[in-house]
Amino acid sequence: AVVSTQSTGDWIGDNVIVGGENGKLFEVDGSTGAKVASFSGHSGSVNVVRTRDQNTFVSAGFDGVCRVWDRRSKDVEQEFRPSNWQQAKRSKLGSHITCLDVWDDWVVCGGGPNLSLWYLKEDTGVALLDMGDSVPSVVRFMQDSIVAAGNSSYLMHWGLSGKLKYKVTSKLESIKDISINSNVREQPVLLAAGTPSEINVFLDLGYLSHTVPFLV
Repeated sequence: AVVSTQSTGDWIGDNVIVGGENGKLFEVDGSTGAKVASFSGHSGSVNVVRTRDQNTFVSAGFDGVCRVWDRRSKDVEQEFRPSNWQQAKRSKLGSHITCLDVWDDWVVCGGGPNLSLWYLKEDTGVALLDMGDSVPSVVRFMQDSIVAAGNSSYLMHWGLSGKLKYKVTSKLESIKDISINSNVREQPVLLAAGTPSEINVFLDLGYLSHTVPFLV
């Protein structure tokens, strides 16, 4: 994904779906940058976009609504508001969504609402991934786990049932992004970046091996 404070995006085929502060999304040619299509529906900034398959993607943002889009019809196939699920609701933190990921018919998302797992075919929350008072900034489906992090030093790993497997302490004060090298099956490598400006390198998704400073 391509992320900044003003825009967010993800590849879909050879193109990129981009969302920004005006609530609109655009499909852009990945080679030329030319606008191919536009999508309207969000009433505030779009914070995150994730591709589901070659024809659908999921977006969410300040308005607190997760929307599943069909790029062919340019229509919303499905939408849900995580803050409406009582188990995930955190009134004092608001309803905005800061992160999500999608895998087949499953969406995991959070922000103001606590992190939660949703099954699209039933349009309901199925598991609460409790982060306490922490606001998640990134979440990923990784192998047989869900990994999330936010405004704390912890990387939290849940099973797909929603049960917390373990909590790993990084050397970061807060974590903005995580990535995994899924091609290394015997000892997968997870990278975590945030504040201060360095990357923490984890082996087997949980053992902190070393840190890499950002070079300026």
